[in-house]
Amino acid sequence: MRLVRSPMRISYIGGGTDYPEFFKDSPGGVIAAAINQYVYVYSNPLSKIAEENFRFTYRESESVLDHSQFRHPVLRAMLSHLKWDSRENMGTFADLPAGIGLGGSSAFTVAMAKLLVKSQDENSPQHLAQLAIHVERNLLGEPGGYQDQYVSAFGGLRAYDFKGINEVAASGNLLGRSEISYLDARQMLVWVGKTRNSSLHSVATVDSIKSKRVLLEETYEIYTDTVKAISNCKGDQARVFDALASAVTRGWKLKQNFTADYDENINHIINLALKNGVESLKLCGAGGSGFVLIMAEPQQLEELKGQLIGFKTFQPKIELEGAKLISNS
Repeated sequence: MRLVRSPMRISYIGGGTDYPEFFKDSPGGVIAAAINQYVYVYSNPLSKIAEENFRFTYRESESVLDHSQFRHPVLRAMLSHLKWDSRENMGTFADLPAGIGLGGSSAFTVAMAKLLVKSQDENSPQHLAQLAIHVERNLLGEPGGYQDQYVSAFGGLRAYDFKGINEVAASGNLLGRSEISYLDARQMLVWVGKTRNSSLHSVATVDSIKSKRVLLEETYEIYTDTVKAISNCKGDQARVFDALASAVTRGWKLKQNFTADYDENINHIINLALKNGVESLKLCGAGGSGFVLIMAEPQQLEELKGQLIGFKTFQPKIELEGAKLISNS
C-alpha cells in the first residue's frame, strides 16, 4: 500500500495577492508555513475478483468501472488528466475537518498528485504544485489563489513570489531550526467553530480583489518589507519573530479596511486576546469560519488559553517537509 501525507498551512502575510486576477498585473507575495496537520491519501491494487475498476473512500465510498464516473471532482479530473488505467482502491482521511481555512482541500489535491505521478521529475514540489493548480483552477474552474498548493508541496516556512502569467518562485526556508522552535512556542490557533465552502468564499474573494487592488498592493509592500526584515535579522530568534508578528499585525489592521463585521465568536476571541496584551493576530479563514492565529509570548498564550472557555486551541508546529510518501509497502 502507498500512503502519502501532505501538510496544511498557515499564512502570515500576503493572502489575496496570490490570486492570478491580482498578480497578472501587479506582483504578489505570501509568507506562509506548512504545519503538522495533514491530509492523507492511500492506494492499493484492487483484488482481481473486484467487479469495479476503481474505488475511492472519503465521506462516502464510490466504486466505478471508469474514472469518469467518479462524483468526486478532483479525483475524476486528476485520473483523467494522468490517463490513469491501473485498477486501484484509494481513499483519504485528514487530521482536521474540511472547510477550516488551513488549505486542506488543496493539500488533498497535492497529496493525490504525489500519490499518482510516476516519474521522478514529476515528483518535484514545483511540478506537484503546478499539477494541483492545473486540476483545481484550469480543469475544474475553481477560483482561488496559488499559495495553498505551493505550501503543501514545498513545506517549511517560505516566501512565495507571484507575477505575470502563472510565474511562481519559492524561496528556501526563511528560518533555521532554532528560529522555528522559537516561533512554534509563540503561536496558537483558536478554533472559531465553523466550517465554510472554500469555493464560494473564493468567488467572493475574486470580486474583492477586483475592487480592492490598492489595498492588496499595500499588502504586497508589507510582504516585501517583512522578507527584508527577516533576512536582516537572520539568526536572532526574537527579532525574527518580531518581524513576522509585525507583518501579521500590519496585515490584520489593513484587512479591517475591507472586511465585514465578524460574528460574536471571532469578536470574543479577538477582544479577549487584545485585553491580554496580544498585538499580533489574524483570522485564518474567511466568512466567519476557521481559526484565529495568535502570536505572543508563551506565558501570554497560556494565560489566554485559560480564559478561552469553550474554545478549542492548539499550537501548530512548522513542518519542514512538503507532500511525502510515508509508506510504500
